[in-house]
Amino acid sequence: MANLPVPTLASEVTNNLIPAALWRASVYNPATFILNPPLFVGTQTSVQSIASNSWTAINLNTEQVDTYSGHDTVTNNSRYTAQVAGWYSVCGVVAWTPNGTSFRGSRLHVNGSVLQGSAQMTAFSNSANSTVVATAARSVQLNVGDYVEVAGFQLTGSNLSTAVSGEVASALWVCWSHS
Repeated sequence: MANLPVPTLASEVTNNLIPAALWRASVYNPATFILNPPLFVGTQTSVQSIASNSWTAINLNTEQVDTYSGHDTVTNNSRYTAQVAGWYSVCGVVAWTPNGTSFRGSRLHVNGSVLQGSAQMTAFSNSANSTVVATAARSVQLNVGDYVEVAGFQLTGSNLSTAVSGEVASALWVCWSHS
């Protein structure tokens, strides 16, 4: 059954054999949730200085979408906090300013701990271009209140800033996939 259209939710009908409360709880609310699951896309629009040889959570001060209000652009703005328990698809990217030394990395954290298998490392491109490092896309089970972050790592021997220019910016994508 390929290419099925997005379903339109049925409306409650007067004199329906199903009571209104049961209709909402059993049909309307679950279908509405499945058609509008928790979704977050946050980006960084202000550069951030990252110390050498230290994994650091990336600040995400702009939301492109946050359907369940799991992110705050001011308090703990590196985090997306699950408002609904379930399995989430998660991916992040860290953009670095030009620097011709050593390597850069990105990875995902859940509740401040590394999500195994999410890290990616790359050597610098050159001293004239930004380096962008995407995490591995991962599925992760989150309970209500658990949070996920994208973190960056660099080993230049001194502080290095993230890059923010045009389409180059650090970001985090989080989407609920199933319970």
